[in-house]
Amino acid sequence: MRIGVDARFYNKGSAGLARYTQELINHLANERTDHTFVIFLREKDRDAFTIDKPNIEVRTTTIGHYTVREQLLLNRELKQAKLDLMHFTNFNFPITYGGPFIISINDLTLLRFAGRGRTSKLKTRPMRLVMQRGAQRSSEILTYSEFQKELIVKEFGVSPDKVKVVYLAVDAQFRTLPEPEVTAFRREKGLTMPFVMYTGQWRQHKNLVRLLKAFRKVRTQMETKLVLVGKIDHAFPIIPDTIREQHLENDVILTDFIEDVDLPRYYNAADLFVFPSLSEGFGLPPLEAMACGTTVAASLAPPLPEILGAAAAYFDPLEVDAIAETLLRLLQDPAERASYREKGFAQVRKYSWQRTAAETLAAYDDAAARLREDV
Repeated sequence: MRIGVDARFYNKGSAGLARYTQELINHLANERTDHTFVIFLREKDRDAFTIDKPNIEVRTTTIGHYTVREQLLLNRELKQAKLDLMHFTNFNFPITYGGPFIISINDLTLLRFAGRGRTSKLKTRPMRLVMQRGAQRSSEILTYSEFQKELIVKEFGVSPDKVKVVYLAVDAQFRTLPEPEVTAFRREKGLTMPFVMYTGQWRQHKNLVRLLKAFRKVRTQMETKLVLVGKIDHAFPIIPDTIREQHLENDVILTDFIEDVDLPRYYNAADLFVFPSLSEGFGLPPLEAMACGTTVAASLAPPLPEILGAAAAYFDPLEVDAIAETLLRLLQDPAERASYREKGFAQVRKYSWQRTAAETLAAYDDAAARLREDV
């Protein structure tokens, strides 16, 4: 078959969807298959795509995600590729597309937590409509966790048999680093005392306000810092406002944007990684922290216990005191941190991008078999 893969997220930083797209395509290229993969990239990302295989065909486009042009013009470009099957790697797809396709609905979080602004809330209805069309018309649906599968089945009324769970994995760059390199990095960044790390977007469901209030309680008990790694989002002023309200200006570090190469260094340098989310599609950052040998304190909100197993110390994300107590206990108990560290290494080994690619390829074959049955 000629299988199209929407790779327009391919070079968009280190966020989960970008990493998923990169790793999926990189590993699909190494699978033994007679299929040809037609990769749809943004024109400005063409130079970043270095895979050169006989069964990889690259097509470029100027059409971005979540745009009117996506709905009106992308359809034509897909038709020109003469595809047997198309894989939309995110829920957004041109709803007039008439060819066979499978769709990845990675996360329904944005339907539940639309954001603080009026514009964000207005976007929820068309987002739900596009997801609904994709769920109903696709040959198969791929998602990241059993929890998200249950939500998709309930939300869109599709058969559970149509939804396949394909877990993600941790990139090879996330590993333990030599101690001298970590020490030098801490010195360079001025991180001389123990610190707790978080990385991720600033969104309502990330639960950062409660984390900040919990850290204020921790800070009254011991000398420590909280480092929020990632781009500062000026659409969420509640984060810096809360830092000021809690008098944490000298105790919380906002790194703003960092290069990908520095993310494993922050993980390695941290004494503890915290992930307080109220909902996730999968939850890559805590697994990345585990791969770097850092103990993880995580929310009990699904699907995190499904993904992290017994390798994380869990807390109720709605209870500030529970978050604070978990952080303080782990920071003050090196033996417990060491125990979780070893469990973390074992948990990470359960996932691999090779398996992600192989299971995705199997979904393509299943979809093809269904299409043949329908002829």
